[in-house]
Amino acid sequence: MPSTDMHRFTSGSITWSLIRFAIPFLCANFLISLYGAADVFIVSYFADSSALSATTTGFQAIFTVMALSIGLGMGGTVLIGQYFGAKREKDVIETIGTVLILFAGLSVICACCMIFMADTITHWMKTPEEAWVGTRNYIRICGGGMIFTFIYDAVSAILRGLGDSKNPLKFVAIAVVINVFLDLLFIGYFKWGASGAAAATIIAQSMSVIIGVIYLKKHNFIFDFQYKSFKFIPEKAKMILKLGIPMAIQQTIVFMSFTIMTIAVNKLGVIASAALGITNRIDGFLIMPALAFGSSISVVTAQNMGAGEIKRAQRSFYIGLLLSLIFAVPSFMMMLIWPERLMALASSDMKIIASGGDFMLAYSPDCILMALVFCINGFFNGCGRTTFTMVNNISSSIIFRIPLILVAKTLYGIGLSMPFSTLPQSLIAVAYFFTNRWKKPVIISQGNN
Repeated sequence: MPSTDMHRFTSGSITWSLIRFAIPFLCANFLISLYGAADVFIVSYFADSSALSATTTGFQAIFTVMALSIGLGMGGTVLIGQYFGAKREKDVIETIGTVLILFAGLSVICACCMIFMADTITHWMKTPEEAWVGTRNYIRICGGGMIFTFIYDAVSAILRGLGDSKNPLKFVAIAVVINVFLDLLFIGYFKWGASGAAAATIIAQSMSVIIGVIYLKKHNFIFDFQYKSFKFIPEKAKMILKLGIPMAIQQTIVFMSFTIMTIAVNKLGVIASAALGITNRIDGFLIMPALAFGSSISVVTAQNMGAGEIKRAQRSFYIGLLLSLIFAVPSFMMMLIWPERLMALASSDMKIIASGGDFMLAYSPDCILMALVFCINGFFNGCGRTTFTMVNNISSSIIFRIPLILVAKTLYGIGLSMPFSTLPQSLIAVAYFFTNRWKKPVIISQGNN
């Protein structure tokens, strides 16, 4: 057995399995949020509101494209998880090689699009005039280094499918330390503004990927990263795409709805744009436990569905949801009672604090609703029911979230669009859960060895 931190969650305590995976994953997400927040906070401290607006707008554009990487990565996680749970090592190795080749190819295509379409994307984002140049530069720089972003997502997805959430934590910790140091150097010392934030991000990601691959090779990872091992298996690619494309589409549509929200807020001016950038970071920190347990449920479910342990997979959802709500309720209360105090942690501008506080107050119920959505979607994804989660999430965005954002005239109204769009999505997901259709294998079966 390779010496990396791989775990099969097909036996033993479900609660401990979820917590064992979720804690490193939660810490990694915390560091990832810190990674992005460092850009915002350091730009906010050393630069003006136009640089802050450029950083937040540029990040939103890049993150929308990254939805493709995140979605396909989730497909790889589920497929590897089910093979790993079924103890089919050859299939695991072939899937890993296919994932890495697939992601490398897609990253090149996306990088070219972001570099050559930076002006067009900046225009689509309705970027305030003061932040135009900074936003365009941010998109070009981050787009140019997108191969490192994609490969990091691929490696993290592979490790999660193998039940390993510790090594991704180590790799992102390296990236955060490098990123913060370079942010202070590029933004604080050289005064490069949004361009400095983008350069720091890409350099940090590239170093993290290089160090991570070297570490795995030296610690007897299941995949040896030798040239001969990189084989593109069409059958595996088809299965990854079958699982990943619905998740990539839903991630893209959901992130596009947030991009539309950014566009709507940008029309309200630089203060509103800067306020949204800060609230997004704070909200990201508060919903991280729900995201962590949702991902844990997905991995534990995938492995158990692969092993034929359907009841154990179902129990992982119940327990994971309860653990998620333990964190979600206090987060909701903090946003409801102390929205402006939370804003004051990241800004001293009273106008930004007041604007962000209004948004956060309206958004607060979504903390509880998203805890349910993350967990139940994680469960369905682990079962291979990615098409259902795609249809449900897209419907929520197109039918409810986007129209509500477009008719809103204030940050408070835009904030209300979030819980009002998540509620019907939650109800539909719960109804589908009780149909028990998810119990039928859709990826592998015990007889397919």
